[in-house]
Amino acid sequence: MKIYFLLFLIFLGIFFGCQNTRNERSVSELTFDSLLIVQKESWSIPGVAIGILRNDSIVYAKGLGVKSIKTGDAITTKSIFHMASVSKPFTATAIVQLLEQGKLNLNDKLIQYIPYFKMEDTRYRDITIKHILMHTSGIPDVDDYEWSQPQYDEDAAKRYASGFSEAILDFEPGTEYNYSNAAYDLLANVISSVSGMTFEAYMKKFIFEPVGMTSSTFYTPEVPEDLATTPHILDDSLQIATGYHYPYDRRHAPSSTLQSNVEDMLKWARVNLNKGEIDGNRFYSEDSYHLLTSSQVETQWGANRALGWGIREVGKYKVINHSGGDDGYLSFFAFVPEKNLGFVMMANNDFYWSGDASRIWMQQLLLGEVEKEWKVSIGYKLKDYILTEGIEKCKEVYFQIAKEDSIYWCEPKFLDELGYSLLWRGHEKAALDIFQFAVELEPDNATWNESVGEAYLALGEKENAIEWYEKAVELNPKQEYSKAKLMELGTKERR
Repeated sequence: MKIYFLLFLIFLGIFFGCQNTRNERSVSELTFDSLLIVQKESWSIPGVAIGILRNDSIVYAKGLGVKSIKTGDAITTKSIFHMASVSKPFTATAIVQLLEQGKLNLNDKLIQYIPYFKMEDTRYRDITIKHILMHTSGIPDVDDYEWSQPQYDEDAAKRYASGFSEAILDFEPGTEYNYSNAAYDLLANVISSVSGMTFEAYMKKFIFEPVGMTSSTFYTPEVPEDLATTPHILDDSLQIATGYHYPYDRRHAPSSTLQSNVEDMLKWARVNLNKGEIDGNRFYSEDSYHLLTSSQVETQWGANRALGWGIREVGKYKVINHSGGDDGYLSFFAFVPEKNLGFVMMANNDFYWSGDASRIWMQQLLLGEVEKEWKVSIGYKLKDYILTEGIEKCKEVYFQIAKEDSIYWCEPKFLDELGYSLLWRGHEKAALDIFQFAVELEPDNATWNESVGEAYLALGEKENAIEWYEKAVELNPKQEYSKAKLMELGTKERR
């Protein structure tokens, strides 16, 4: 549990607070000024913007913080953010519009519209448009978005679709669920094929303009410089910095490149809450609304997926939502038809929040079981010491904070999280120290032992790595990753 839970308590408390007076009172005490203090003191979040729509009226819309830590320019409700996977419901809506026009059917084969899409796995011929919308196509997800090498030209989508010739499906189409950005990205070609327009042009003419989303685009070069925000990350020293690149590549437009702001996204909430009608005009039919928002498949995590949307039953309410996250950005959008509520959050950083927070606190708030205490990962505190003052200082800080009634969660799992943040940034020795500290606190935890093995392997110390992988398997014979690493290191016989 981290401070992003507090952020979402505030965000989602306002969102769902109208359910009972007690929740309304508790939310009213948590002012947005207080939220800003929490952000700055706990996670130093650069900027965030939120909006809430209730009964077709905007009840709150505000930006907090800065567009960039380098300029200090203030976030407003007009500031434009990269929305990441919140893009997907827009793409699904475009497909359903084309279905209404009789230009395609959901059960049509993908290759009917993009014959240049081919895979080594011949089962790809059975993939339908509906499979893609439901994440049941079997197409593997993106390995590398290549944000640092973006493509901007109109042929980018076609080149992307033509690049799967050596790919193998994860499973037979329609038999399993596996979230796939890569599959969604192929829909740019489908939309272009049947509309005669580029994906971006179609979205502008038939999605954004009818809804009145005048500041939104799928093509980043169209974002006005004075409205643009800057991505923020934790750099190689685990300090807050502006991102190394902006997360844009035209190849990934349908899954990931929506650029929008609070004001436009609340218009999107309105049209969805009105089941496809806005200002007396039909954006799509009510039948299409039900098609888009009806559960189609259950995921392995117990949530349901519709066409482009995620669906969760929280208490008696159906919450239709999608979250997003890419390098330097996080976003969340949801609407609850039964309460005529819409909510959007967008942030120009990627280090304080995860989609799990929204799920947890929607349930807590809707059921009236709000946890009183909200804390930050101890790893976020120790990151400021491990590379400068070493592991002994980290232990001193950890044990001191553990004695106090502080804002930090002092648990080994957060040390493990910090260890991998270090490992991925090339600080192998520091990661090893942190992992070993976690083992010191919980010596019988197989996962912490496994992590020590990972650090040793990264350091090139094979025998030590084997020793710790073996310890992990000894503690938990079902520790499959350690077993696989032992086989990879040629120790099958020793087991």
